[in-house]
Amino acid sequence: MTTITFTTETETKNTINPKYKIIPLQGQVDENNLHLFNQTVEPLLESHHDYLVFDLAELDLMNSHAVGYLHNTHKKLKANNKQMAFVKANREILEILEHVGLIEIVPSFDSEEELVKAMHKGEI
Repeated sequence: MTTITFTTETETKNTINPKYKIIPLQGQVDENNLHLFNQTVEPLLESHHDYLVFDLAELDLMNSHAVGYLHNTHKKLKANNKQMAFVKANREILEILEHVGLIEIVPSFDSEEELVKAMHKGEI
């Protein structure tokens, strides 16, 4: 079964941090449900969030269509002076992201806390 889920709540730790939106992905992201991904992410490209953060903890599979969409999302965010990051990716998903080179342009963190620390330090 192909599933994908998203959160609708904005996660902002405090007023010092840039505003960021966590988008948890769960199950599989492929061409069968990429339209759901698009419906959720497209409005956020123009939002007040400085960062879109994809929580990959419960992501089981993403195919080349999903990877391509993430790459395009990164380009669109950069064009609007915004950032993208990944958190909690399992080893299999990290290997996919490394293989296609996406991990070289989009930072990945083991936890949300590491992400927030990197934001505080201006590392991302």
